[in-house]
Amino acid sequence: MLALKPWDIEFVRSQFPALNKGKYSETAFFENAGGTYVPHQVIKKLDEYLVSTKVQPYGVYASSHEGTQNIELATVKMAEMINADEDEVVIGHCTTMNLYMLAMSLRKMFKQGDDIIVSEQDHESNISPWLRLQEFGVTVKFWPIDPITGRLSLEQLECLLSAKTRLVCVTHSSNVVGDVNPIKKIADVVHKNDSLLLVDGVSYAPHHAIDVKALGVDIYVLSLYKLFGPHLGLMYVKRILHDQLENQYFSQLPALYQQYQKPGSPNYLRISLNPGLVNHEEVVSLLGLVEYFNALYQHHFSANKCCFFEKVKAVMALSVRYETTLSECWLNWLAKQKNLTLIGNNDNDVNQRSPTFSLKINHPSLLPKEVAKLLADKNIAVQSGSFYAWRCLNALKIGDDGLLRVSFAHFNNLDEVHRLCNALDEILI
Repeated sequence: MLALKPWDIEFVRSQFPALNKGKYSETAFFENAGGTYVPHQVIKKLDEYLVSTKVQPYGVYASSHEGTQNIELATVKMAEMINADEDEVVIGHCTTMNLYMLAMSLRKMFKQGDDIIVSEQDHESNISPWLRLQEFGVTVKFWPIDPITGRLSLEQLECLLSAKTRLVCVTHSSNVVGDVNPIKKIADVVHKNDSLLLVDGVSYAPHHAIDVKALGVDIYVLSLYKLFGPHLGLMYVKRILHDQLENQYFSQLPALYQQYQKPGSPNYLRISLNPGLVNHEEVVSLLGLVEYFNALYQHHFSANKCCFFEKVKAVMALSVRYETTLSECWLNWLAKQKNLTLIGNNDNDVNQRSPTFSLKINHPSLLPKEVAKLLADKNIAVQSGSFYAWRCLNALKIGDDGLLRVSFAHFNNLDEVHRLCNALDEILI
């Protein structure tokens, strides 16, 4: 599908009030791996819901009916966004909560002596819930990273797999290392062993379309607040696993909601994994995320007859090319710096390396948090610390001071990247 024009950064930035009229609109924002700004369409949908339909759903009166329709439609569109079937997604409070609920819900699927493999490259949210199952006799094995490059080896995974391995958990792209892992190849290896694959796509999803069917995963999670939406987590669970889930909510609810049969209504998956069900106003605001991607598609492409997933796929492919130019500019500057060491590879192709850059500070008198504060004084937002990836940092022998992290989104521009480079030149002399 050919675009009418290259990525129109001025049009993209015009969609984000925070970049134009917000209190901090002059800030160059590079903390996108922690959470992106939201476009005006998301804000509008949130406002409309709170003004007109902030009532209990599934009532018989008009405002409840409208609110219910929007909750269900947003749920269906999020399934469509990642090419999942309509009944295979749950929208929860956040990815961390979703994974804890999943681990508790699947606990009885595991027998004493079964193995779960987790990777050292992962965020703790994809490790701790599975470690908790050790008290029930499950063995957790760590898939180690290379202590120099931070990369995972598929050969090492094959050595770890056994007849007792029930589940493998891995990140699509580490929020520290940045490398894009070959998920389809991993899925083939895992499934050949008759094991299940769970993928954390939190750091990958803001830069790429997700096709859970093409990837061949059994479970996939991502954070919508890092994908230009509200603070929610989206989880895909393949339908064949639904019968394995133990309900984590009121025991009466599955029977109560059997009367609601529309695609986006509470089904057993959404009930069992999401106590309290969805946050009504935030899930409805996801219809604004749909409008945002539709607007990007309409602005950049000529064809107009395709499903939402195909639009997202086209938009993300175009944005990857744009983000690669940002990465190239940044990495060319970074290669000349003696006081900064990049964690992970220096590939500027966003298909190979997400534009999330973790840096060791080699300056004799500055710590990462001090550099972050000095950048903040220059209206440049970055972050420092461990980013909840303690095991990854330990394997890389990174101390308690942690790292400085710079992360791009498709609304950043080259002027901001130059501002960042110039500011660091002044700070790290």
